[in-house]
Amino acid sequence: MQKMLILSFVLLSLPALGQDKPAKAAEAQKLPEQLSVEKWFVGAWICEGTQHASPAGPGAKFTDRFSFNMALRGSWLIYHIDQLKGPVKGKQTLIGSSTWDANAKVHVRRDMNIGGSRVDVTSPGWDGDKLVFTGYMIIGDEKLPVKHTVTKKGDAAYDTFLEVTGADGKPTQWEEETCKKVSGARAMTLNPYPMCGSVRYAGLRDRS
Repeated sequence: MQKMLILSFVLLSLPALGQDKPAKAAEAQKLPEQLSVEKWFVGAWICEGTQHASPAGPGAKFTDRFSFNMALRGSWLIYHIDQLKGPVKGKQTLIGSSTWDANAKVHVRRDMNIGGSRVDVTSPGWDGDKLVFTGYMIIGDEKLPVKHTVTKKGDAAYDTFLEVTGADGKPTQWEEETCKKVSGARAMTLNPYPMCGSVRYAGLRDRS
């Protein structure tokens, strides 16, 4: 009799355990609210910019199309840049990614450029209308401190300013941009890969 009671209890408990698993899975997949920073950029942007003269190359005016989307179930912002006007018109100049690091309590971002150069930066998030990233630009055997400031200009526009500290320890203006969100035909990308979907460092672009 006792064995029958135990068996009945186990059988009754199985459906409850089955229902508990989806709930726990959903809880585990819940995305942090801090990813609202990354989500703000989703879409296509046209950016008019100025690259100042630097050891990496001469100064130049350019127009870029930035394409952003959330990937991996919304946990990563993936982006790429295509140059519409400028020294490398018609080429993709950068791909990158950004997400929230709950362990370090910062947004982590990596921009990857032609030739293997990259930028690794972090930010605590929005401070009013400003989003400030700090970290390093790696070009060849150099590792240079950078500060990249994004300033909101309403819901569909932002400005950016990039400052790089050279080997002499002096910070210099590297690049500045004015970006506006676009849709329709202007949002069509030159790149056929939709997952290669903010923020770019023109001094690291391909100059071939």
